[in-house]
Amino acid sequence: MFLSVAANFDSKLIPRLAEHHVHEVYGKFPSDLVGGGRPSYMGTPLSFRKLRRYVADLKKYGIAFNYLLNSSCLGNREWDGRWQRNLCGFLNRLDNAGVERVTVATPYLLELIKIRFPQFQVKAGIYAQIDTPERARFWEDLGADALTLESFSINRDFKRLTRIREAVSCELQLIANHLCLPNCPMQPYHQNGFSHASDGSRNLYLDYCFLKCTLLRLKEPMLFVRSAWIRPEDLPEYEKIGYTSFKLLERGIPSENLLQRVEAYGNRSFSGNLADLFLSHGFRQPLKREPGWLLRHFLHPRSILPWRLKPLVDLARRQGMLFQLQNQPIIIHSDRIPGDFIDRFRNGSCAGWNCRSCGRCSEIARDAVEIKPDYLRESLLDLDNGLHALASGSLWNA
Repeated sequence: MFLSVAANFDSKLIPRLAEHHVHEVYGKFPSDLVGGGRPSYMGTPLSFRKLRRYVADLKKYGIAFNYLLNSSCLGNREWDGRWQRNLCGFLNRLDNAGVERVTVATPYLLELIKIRFPQFQVKAGIYAQIDTPERARFWEDLGADALTLESFSINRDFKRLTRIREAVSCELQLIANHLCLPNCPMQPYHQNGFSHASDGSRNLYLDYCFLKCTLLRLKEPMLFVRSAWIRPEDLPEYEKIGYTSFKLLERGIPSENLLQRVEAYGNRSFSGNLADLFLSHGFRQPLKREPGWLLRHFLHPRSILPWRLKPLVDLARRQGMLFQLQNQPIIIHSDRIPGDFIDRFRNGSCAGWNCRSCGRCSEIARDAVEIKPDYLRESLLDLDNGLHALASGSLWNA
């Protein structure tokens, strides 16, 4: 088994990662000319000098660094000569910093790198939406050395996973600890929003999709179970069908939380609150942020009057989004997930089923998912008000 782990650029953590099957750490600058899978305000402050040191520290323990160029949209800037020259200069700097692997999500960028920078190993990321044997073959034939499959939708479709594994010979990777909605209808919009929120354009980005899916999960707790995460105990079932590489989220989170996730999956066992492994927010320790990050990313007086954003900032603070949260109010009891939970998916897929007519995830959620009542009540009100402000135009007096 191999783990690919999100970077928080804490070199002191590296020896501990090396103890638990970690063969790769992935990350990027908060913004660059390509963009990526998270908005800049979620990024850890980073310079080329620090990146070079961090990559060297990883190599001492036999761990590779994968730089993310995984934007789903390049805004048609890729056809501009200046952008092309800047990209080549940027890739040269990554090469000089010791980076040997990159992740992309667009076919053109894969071909460009393979022709001009053949020294890089290139992985197709989850934003490439590889979810069929045909799509997997397309990317492998294009030159990809590894593929991260569209884990949000197919992690629990064992028949399809088996067919994809049989179709290609390159490394295949699954994201193990996400909480995204299966076949999420907001996925393309969300991915494009993230991509442009980290491409250096510095436009205001408000994460409507994240607020919306958070609201949906709180209203229907069965979605905490329905999301296609993989329990640490169930990794052997995936290894049996040829999947040995697993990606762990989330970038920039505190070291103790990142290590908890690595230990759980490295040991193939976890007892406790599964939300601690899956959620991207709600940590007790402070997140590393650049000085003045809140003003830099959200003070856009030409786009929106600053005081109108205060309710959304307050909402984010109460939710533990981008801020510390002393106690996790969402609990997914690992010991209340049935031991044979994965069997249903080994023998058949949920794809095409009406979840409300099945009811299995709802039944499990009633026993396993606990949400603190005060938090639930306040969050539903906050999220409803915040989303209404976005849609009604009251934030802009429009």
